[in-house]
Amino acid sequence: MLELNINYIIFFIVTFAVILFVERLEERVLNSGFFKSYTKEMEKVERELNEYYFYSVLAIALKDKEAYEGYQSLMSEKYWPFFFRKIMLNTSLYFLLLTPYMVFAHYALSDIIQNAFSWVLFLAIFYFTARLGFGFIKDAVDAWKEAKKAEKRLENLSEQC
Repeated sequence: MLELNINYIIFFIVTFAVILFVERLEERVLNSGFFKSYTKEMEKVERELNEYYFYSVLAIALKDKEAYEGYQSLMSEKYWPFFFRKIMLNTSLYFLLLTPYMVFAHYALSDIIQNAFSWVLFLAIFYFTARLGFGFIKDAVDAWKEAKKAEKRLENLSEQC
C-alpha cells in the first residue's frame, strides 16, 4: 500500500507543476515555425467545422431536420480525422517533452519514491484526460447555449416580421 509521507506529497506537487510546464511548452512548440503548415491546415479545418456548426445550429433553430442532418454529416466527415490527427500529435509531443522528467524521476528518485516513472505517467494521463473531458463538457454546454441564443434570435426576427 502507498504510504503518503512528505516525500510523496512534494513529489506529487512538483510532478503536477512539471506537467503544467510541459503543457505550456507543448503549446509553444506547436505554435513555432516548425509546425506552421500543420497549424495553418488545422486552423482551416477548424474554421470549416465552426461554419458547419453555425449552420447546424441555424438549422435547429429553423427546425429543418434535413439541413441539420446534412451539416452534421459534413461535420462528422471533417471532425473525426481532425480530432484523431490533433490528438495523435498533441499527445505524442506532450509525452515526448515529459519523458526527460519521467526518466529523471525513475533513476534519481528510485530510492525515495517507489515506481516514480509510473506515478508521473499516471498523473500526466489523469491530467490530460481530465482536461480533455472538461473541454468536451464545456463545448457541449457552449453549444447548447448557442442553440438557445439562435432560437431566441429567430423568434425575435419572426416577431418583427
